[in-house]
Amino acid sequence: MKLFKASLEYHHNRFEEILLQLKETSDFFETRYIDLGIKMVRVLIFAKGFVPMLEKQLTWSLRDKAERWDSTIVLWHDPDLAGKYPEPIQGLNLECREVVSINDNPGIFRGFDALTDTYYYSVYDLAPEEFIKQGHILVKTLYDILKTPTSNLVHGACVGMDGKGILFCARGQRGKSTLTVLSLLKGFEYVSDDYLVLSKEGDQLYTYPIYSIITLSPTMYNELYDELDGTRFVSNNARKDKYVLNIANCHGSFRSRYPVKVCMFPEIVSDPEPSIVRIEDAMKGRAITQLAHSTMMQMNDLQDNATTRKLMDMVRGEEYYQIRLCRDIHKNVEALREFVKTL
Repeated sequence: MKLFKASLEYHHNRFEEILLQLKETSDFFETRYIDLGIKMVRVLIFAKGFVPMLEKQLTWSLRDKAERWDSTIVLWHDPDLAGKYPEPIQGLNLECREVVSINDNPGIFRGFDALTDTYYYSVYDLAPEEFIKQGHILVKTLYDILKTPTSNLVHGACVGMDGKGILFCARGQRGKSTLTVLSLLKGFEYVSDDYLVLSKEGDQLYTYPIYSIITLSPTMYNELYDELDGTRFVSNNARKDKYVLNIANCHGSFRSRYPVKVCMFPEIVSDPEPSIVRIEDAMKGRAITQLAHSTMMQMNDLQDNATTRKLMDMVRGEEYYQIRLCRDIHKNVEALREFVKTL
């Protein structure tokens, strides 16, 4: 225990030195806040290049002011990062939060000061075409911040009507983003098509939005082009097979602290018409497993068995349905609309 405490103090002092040096030498400084619904995060920005990336992706949750905050993120640009740390270094692990994680490829430093609940994040290349390869900005850091006994960042999607939320549980390539985005464009209430906050409050499951971006395949982007009027192109994602779009023009449909009424497992089938059926047992277990596994895989956190079990327990008691998606995406949305009316 003494050795563990000494290690935390050592890293704390190291991080304090980094912060002091940034304050003394940086020619740019700005403070913003990220409202995660259940937590407020202060962001200390020491590199101007981070600002447009935050504003484009976190348009909904980014704030200029806050009366209080729960955690802090420190952002800076270090062009010598790769040269300083030629080999990946893994530090202590505190409740599955890496105290120090330095990866020369793609050149990111992530640190966690457990004594002050402060997260450090630096890159050696802030060029947009390089930085966007990381996908959703700060997603792994926000995942660490949201990892509490009753909450988590989840790789999933949620839409609904009249306060009745549908949480989609599935891995990628299952049609959930297309269904979610088109539902938003057709008047549904919206939380997210990719990453959201999941919180268990008593017996009720709630979702909170984080990002103001959606991801669509080029095929779906072209098909929905006219309906996406007002959205702004942000980037291609890391694999270059998705378009990332800012949907701040749809903020009027966003909902925070949105209650989950049922969970739904989407699957693309060859049927001419979509259908929605209630599922139990094996299929329900498959949906729960995919939600948890997809989240942990996206966060590169598969070794954290405790969080995997927590995620599964959080959603295990919900009602589950399967939506069998046909090739006509508009029919799928109308089937979902009629289903929500029955809840």
